[in-house]
Amino acid sequence: MSAALVGVFHLTGFFSDKMSQLEEFYRSIFILPVEGPLKFMVPLQYGFITLMAYISSWVCIELPRRSSKVAFIIASAFLTLLLSPILAFCGILFEPLSAVLAVVATGLGGIIFGHVDPGWQRHKLFRYFVGRVSTENFERLINAKDDSMLTGKRELTVLTCRILNYPDLANQMEPKDLEQLGSLFLQVTGEFMVAKGAYLDTCTADGVRVFFGMMDKNGGTHAMDACKAALELKQRLVNLDQEIQNRWHRKPAFGVALATGQMSVGRFGFREFEFYSAVGEPLDFSRRLCAVNLVYGSHLLISARTFHLTKEKVETRPMEMVYAPKLHQISEVYELLAEKGKLSEEESKARDAFWQGVVSLRKGNYKEAVQQLMQARIDTREDPPLKYFLERAEAGMKDESSADMKGVSRHVRLLTVNP
Repeated sequence: MSAALVGVFHLTGFFSDKMSQLEEFYRSIFILPVEGPLKFMVPLQYGFITLMAYISSWVCIELPRRSSKVAFIIASAFLTLLLSPILAFCGILFEPLSAVLAVVATGLGGIIFGHVDPGWQRHKLFRYFVGRVSTENFERLINAKDDSMLTGKRELTVLTCRILNYPDLANQMEPKDLEQLGSLFLQVTGEFMVAKGAYLDTCTADGVRVFFGMMDKNGGTHAMDACKAALELKQRLVNLDQEIQNRWHRKPAFGVALATGQMSVGRFGFREFEFYSAVGEPLDFSRRLCAVNLVYGSHLLISARTFHLTKEKVETRPMEMVYAPKLHQISEVYELLAEKGKLSEEESKARDAFWQGVVSLRKGNYKEAVQQLMQARIDTREDPPLKYFLERAEAGMKDESSADMKGVSRHVRLLTVNP
């Protein structure tokens, strides 16, 4: 468009024929301080037309609201008209009509192009993914031929990571220190999860939530990918824990939870508040489950569905049966320990003894549960979940005559709505 206008200006003389009339007009209504004829600068005229045509088209494509685009065109045209008499006072003759035409024509073209071109529509959507997906997944989105990859219903694995003792830290630390601590946690966790192929859904003071399988409409290995990433994240959080203690002399309680299930994926919101996310039961369940780490003293908990999909490739041990009101029936959750074959012989035996101890505890056989759980001890390390279940079994031995201490119902944990 700008090239066409410049061509018209240069070849036909349509606008240049009006230059003398424009100068006479300015001298008739203004008292110009410059003596002699005004100087016409061709590079300035052509350069301004080209620049304004480019800016107008780009802005009218990028602005989210149509009213904002129209306002930009009107304001730009007015300022362009105002520029001509200002330059006249400086001794420069500037023809404004061609520049105004460039602004209006390219602006309207940008509005039309931004609404009818599907490729550009997808391009505008990519700004929602900057920093939220890996470079590989970002390239896959760019090369996608349709939006089916972005919208639909599919099975995903949700990973939630939080600092569970934030309220305690807030009471113990200055706001500025707490802000730095929280920001460091979010940066370490968020960037690592993105590098592992996850979609970063939220990264706020409340914690980090990511989805695995978000960019794969055909399913895939999202549950196992999430488990591997969680195990690596666990080690990073150990290092982060040490750094926080060295810098602020406070000990954070990190919790991670994974939940797998069917979710609806798509774009939600409007205009600048539009975002890409997923909605479904696993999202809420993972958040609730994450908080239970604080009860057991564990670090990584996974849902029954996640366990079912990965049990041949990971090492786990059972926790309590849990129940989330209005979400699903009673189900079992597990602590994720390591990838398959990564436990030592001593650790494997301890895990098996722990498993048998939990099963006996659920049956109400407290004496056997205590014996099994005692065998699960490893002298060289602390094991908060083992301590938790051992205390439960020992308490059961002291009051076996109480009816409410027997049966599975005694060992069902209620997951609250706002953990």
